[in-house]
Amino acid sequence: MAATVLKQKIESLPASPGVYLFKDQEGTVLYIGKAGNLRQRVGSYFQRLKEKDAKTLALLEKVMDVETIVTDTEKEALILEDHLIKEHHPRYNIKLRDDKRYPCLRLSIEEDFPTLTIVRRIKRDCSLYFGPYPSATSLKETLKLIRRLFPIRTCQEAKFSHRTRPCIHYEMDRCLGPCCGKIDRTQYGEVIQQVKLFLEGRNRDLLERLERQMAEAADQLHFEKAARIRDQIEHIRKVIEKQVVVSRDMMDRDVIGLYRQDGRVALYSLFIRAGKLLGGKGFNLSSVSLPAEEILSSFIKQYYREDRFIPEEILIPKPIPEKDLMEGWLTELKGKKVQLLFPQKGGKRRLLRMASENAEKFLHREIHLENEKGDFLSDLKENLHLRRVPKRIEAFDISNLQGGQAVGSMVTFEDGKPRKDRYRHFRIRTIEGADDYGMMFEVLLRRYRRAIDEKDLPDLVLLDGGKGQLNVAKEVFKELGIKEVDLLSLAKERRAGNLRHQGERVDEKIFHPQYKEPILLGKHSSVLLFLDQIRDEAHRFALTYHKKIRKKEALRSVLNQIPGIGTIRQRELLRYFGSVERIKEATLEELQNVPRMNRNLAETVYHYFHPS
Repeated sequence: MAATVLKQKIESLPASPGVYLFKDQEGTVLYIGKAGNLRQRVGSYFQRLKEKDAKTLALLEKVMDVETIVTDTEKEALILEDHLIKEHHPRYNIKLRDDKRYPCLRLSIEEDFPTLTIVRRIKRDCSLYFGPYPSATSLKETLKLIRRLFPIRTCQEAKFSHRTRPCIHYEMDRCLGPCCGKIDRTQYGEVIQQVKLFLEGRNRDLLERLERQMAEAADQLHFEKAARIRDQIEHIRKVIEKQVVVSRDMMDRDVIGLYRQDGRVALYSLFIRAGKLLGGKGFNLSSVSLPAEEILSSFIKQYYREDRFIPEEILIPKPIPEKDLMEGWLTELKGKKVQLLFPQKGGKRRLLRMASENAEKFLHREIHLENEKGDFLSDLKENLHLRRVPKRIEAFDISNLQGGQAVGSMVTFEDGKPRKDRYRHFRIRTIEGADDYGMMFEVLLRRYRRAIDEKDLPDLVLLDGGKGQLNVAKEVFKELGIKEVDLLSLAKERRAGNLRHQGERVDEKIFHPQYKEPILLGKHSSVLLFLDQIRDEAHRFALTYHKKIRKKEALRSVLNQIPGIGTIRQRELLRYFGSVERIKEATLEELQNVPRMNRNLAETVYHYFHPS
């Protein structure tokens, strides 16, 4: 589309809220944005070009068409923009490579006898959620500490509902035995209230509460109980001493720092819960020359999702134009008022400074690691005679049991690190029997047909299985016309040692399509160890999925034999009891209590496992 035609199209755009898509000559989506006024926003890109940065100018040179979608409100445009970015993955939009969900603690207060569990998804239910914790290890330590301080139940609902005698935690004074009526709901609720105060950081209230209980126990001559509470108080005081308190208002807030250097941008979010600093997380955005306001806006839209913890306050280093819109969206997600604040002075400003300093350190550390990794990947290219530096590597493995429940796996390493959001599973559809080559052909063909359509080819494909699997990949690439991607396969060769007691020694061989003989590297070679790591990760991922499939099939094969028990009732039975073994042990009354079951069906299940 000529420049004059494009200009006319922009001038005819509606002055309405909506989403705009910049496209190149081939119709590929380059950039997606939203606007309260489409004509004004899109037109602003093509005005004052001398003031634009290099990346924006590079984008505008490629724009040959603009498509718009009008919405009723700017909020609808915000939601649609997010959906379209996920669908098209436009090159010039900011991509937050962080699909990881950080763990939280869930306190199930809607239950008669609540418990604490670690979760990664926050649901809209009656439970209380605390976190997120940047490290799963630190969260497990926190949970272990809470269970040591407060004797709450640890068993899952299926076991808890069907226990006939207390578990070992009761014998160790680590649980109050609610499963067997050793404590009533009111008494147990008092312990849960203490846990809640501890997690909310209301330690003064908690200590006062415990001190009152200790005095009451002593007055009633329950000296052993008073001593236990005294020890509990001492433990809590020691924990409090180690906590880093950064604000006294007990507020949950995230503090986002921003640092720029040489076209690179780093963001760092500090997680403050109940006034205490839990930790933080850094985000590296490469080659971003957009304004800070747009970077922050994109980050907030991508990072805060419905199943993520959203704090009451988010401190940002620059005001953003769509503040009110974003606050309304976040408030709706959380179900409680959320504020975006740009503090100018005081304690909150100091927190922003701390976050920005962390962003600077994080970016310098990332640049240093990338330089080291770049040198390593360049060595990889030279040692393995590759055409390109393998910045993105995709590795494949097949897992099956004599051809049954066959699955394939693909793992992705980018810049030398796993990209788990790009891992993929494949159920084998067209091959029957133990034909590993046929299965690999199917998996590679499905993966790279799609990769070609999405213009998403890697630099290197790594296979497990030696020359045979390499030939399979060559056939697939020949059929699809792929010439620019390197291929390697990795195989272990076992051979007897010189002495009988040495057993077998294992040599690794690397097969390259351009060479008849395999490439041999020393067993301590860093290149070989890196390829081993990738191959082992692909094998682990395939095996885990295969075991999951086999387990599901085994469960279904047993329950499928019972008349009247279809897929939905199978799921309800397994959800209620937790395993087929527990279903076998269940009484008629217990089976009848399962959702979607009745007396007749309960009898059918019971008599299937207990034939007279």
